[in-house]
Amino acid sequence: MNTNKIEPFTVLNEIPLKLHMWWNDLGKGSRETMVKVLGGLVGLLNVKPRLDIIEALIPFWDPTRNVFRFSDFELTPTLEEVAGYAGLNGNLRSRYLLALRPVSPHRFLDLLSISRDIQDENLSEGYCMLQFLYHRYGNPRGFEEPNTGVTHVGNKDKWEARRGLAFMVAFLGIVVCPQKDGNIEIGLVGMIDVAIKKANSTVVPPILSEIYRALTICREGGKFSQGCNLLLQLWMQEHLCHRVGYMNYGLTGLSCIEEFGRRVAGIEFPKGTKAWITHLRSLTADKIEWTFGWLPITEALYTSAKVCYILLMGIRSIQPYAPFRVLRQLGRFQTVPNDEDLSKYAMELGPKVAFPEGKIRHIWNECRFLEPKTMVRDLAKGEVDPKYIAWFDKRFQIPERPTKRPHVQQFTDGAQVQWD
Repeated sequence: MNTNKIEPFTVLNEIPLKLHMWWNDLGKGSRETMVKVLGGLVGLLNVKPRLDIIEALIPFWDPTRNVFRFSDFELTPTLEEVAGYAGLNGNLRSRYLLALRPVSPHRFLDLLSISRDIQDENLSEGYCMLQFLYHRYGNPRGFEEPNTGVTHVGNKDKWEARRGLAFMVAFLGIVVCPQKDGNIEIGLVGMIDVAIKKANSTVVPPILSEIYRALTICREGGKFSQGCNLLLQLWMQEHLCHRVGYMNYGLTGLSCIEEFGRRVAGIEFPKGTKAWITHLRSLTADKIEWTFGWLPITEALYTSAKVCYILLMGIRSIQPYAPFRVLRQLGRFQTVPNDEDLSKYAMELGPKVAFPEGKIRHIWNECRFLEPKTMVRDLAKGEVDPKYIAWFDKRFQIPERPTKRPHVQQFTDGAQVQWD
């Protein structure tokens, strides 16, 4: 008798109590640092995970274009939408792209002002556990605790200055790019350290890149969502809240996530994976809330000057981004998009993997943006070129064979040609 059990699909289904306690205990200075880098994303701490939504979405994900494809339309989370949820709006194209750098155990300890004498075998493997960080910086009396290795023992001001950095590392590692075993990548501390010091940096592209990567892995059979499932579920639910007229909520700022419940009040969503899949299969373009009523869209990124995509540097991968496929989400007129297979530009990152950072930054710096005059009059309708409808119907009548494992491509000498 076959006793093998099918591994169930899972997501981050509970945020550790210690992370809640840590946030509640943070001082004013640490909170201000957190808000400067991550905006209002801390609101995700109070979002109830919905495994059924994420599991139901996966079959609709196309990893060759990084979009969800439904009966007669496509959707994908956009940079503007992620930035809007975080309250980090404003001229994304001028922002400095953050990149995850290899961080040695010693460098990790130095940045967190922890003695190099501290022994933790996990650090040599490239990760730490929440308890390692919480014991030193989560505990409100941590600056007085003996044997923690914190170099500012007894000096609360200096200890507090590092507390916000440690919290953000824990928050990103658990909520934004979670791992099934709860491990937190130590490389996050380097990225956050740069974000704190560079006022014009943005965490938005890495967050979106991780969502794309997680969806692709799950589409290929992965059983745990390593992206920010909490943000993805809010995004999907809100796009299903279609109203006859455009709902202008005004700018929500840092409270966008906190006000989510008010915006979806009165809407009944399916319950359970099967019910969600059935609902998603029945969706048509006229049932979608195309442009969020709180989203600033006077300016929107949509392509680069010389290529039809933008590359997002994530925490664990590089992902192509093609907003020209979902212009209705940005309040613009949808035309027939360039239909190139973008999976060849996806790249898995690792400690010894070199990648063309200069090329990626060049593409980002040459981003083209849509001006206010390109906005449609009726943001609720989702205006579309009739040629697009004809193209979509013809293009997706015959299912395209998916590209095999596009997310694991590495940047090697043999792959150089595609970037030149």
